Amino acid sequence: MSKTYRAAVIGCGGISHLHARQYHDFEDVELVACSDINPEAMTRYEERYGVKRHYEDYGAMLSEEPLDLVSVCTWIPLHPVISLAAAKAGVKGIICEKPMATSMTVANEMVDVCDAHGAKLAIGHQLRFDGPYIGTRQLLADGIIGDLVKIHGICEGGDLMDNGTHTVDLMRWFADDSPHEWVMGQISRGAGGTKFGIASLEDYVGYWKHENGVRAFLEGGKRSARGYHHIHLYGTEGEIELGAPGGPALRYRASSTAGHWATTSYGNDSSPVRDMIDAIEEDRDHRSSGRNGRAALEILLGIMESARQRALIELPLSVDDYPLQAMIDAGDV
Repeated sequence: MSKTYRAAVIGCGGISHLHARQYHDFEDVELVACSDINPEAMTRYEERYGVKRHYEDYGAMLSEEPLDLVSVCTWIPLHPVISLAAAKAGVKGIICEKPMATSMTVANEMVDVCDAHGAKLAIGHQLRFDGPYIGTRQLLADGIIGDLVKIHGICEGGDLMDNGTHTVDLMRWFADDSPHEWVMGQISRGAGGTKFGIASLEDYVGYWKHENGVRAFLEGGKRSARGYHHIHLYGTEGEIELGAPGGPALRYRASSTAGHWATTSYGNDSSPVRDMIDAIEEDRDHRSSGRNGRAALEILLGIMESARQRALIELPLSVDDYPLQAMIDAGDV
């Protein structure tokens, strides 16, 4: 008889409902409990998903409920502490929203503690499971545009840590998650403000190189070029474009199309929940693993650190703070 995975959600706000719906997609997953400091948010979970076990204290839930899967959907500052508590409580699969942390020291601790307790850690870069991006990976694997040389990613209107993290993660995936050699960037604080509990940016650019030779350029925020996760991939024999404003989700042109734009079918969306279950049963990393989330975070923080030092930053990143907040505290932005 197949196992039924007992799941819970911590933080029952907007993005958490995506997690809840994904748990409900599978007969071998039961969403049994939720935790939030707002009782009304948990009442909505009962009304929508039939979740009757509510906890205002997530620690009590972790100690009282035998859980296999936990989604961490709180504001950003609580991502690390709750993920670490879940791993230490014996949860086998943790899906933590992005970004996982605001410092590399804490991100490293999250990966190491989850490994030590046999927990699979995934970060909420769910676009790796969407059809157009899966199709792009297949085009690259098939050599449609030859060898990938450079990537240009655009995240119009989006904050670096909350929205740009998706663009960076996709760019890294298309570069085969190759490690990074260096990063440099510039930022504009603009009107300031915070988003989900941490300081945010109005505009940013970043440039980095992967060990496999692929170079990547990112622009985002209020003044970027148009397009949300609008990505160009340039190869030795052609180009792929994703998310063109007003255009198809995925198109390409190459020697095989005589240089003309062509569209292609791509696979259906897949699920980060199903991949988590498979990762547990096959004892492998999740597609959006903590290691990949940590690598994306290194680029985000590296862009900020480059702006702080006014220099190219050799990787791995050695600072252990949140560079943007440090610059704010010092009066530098």
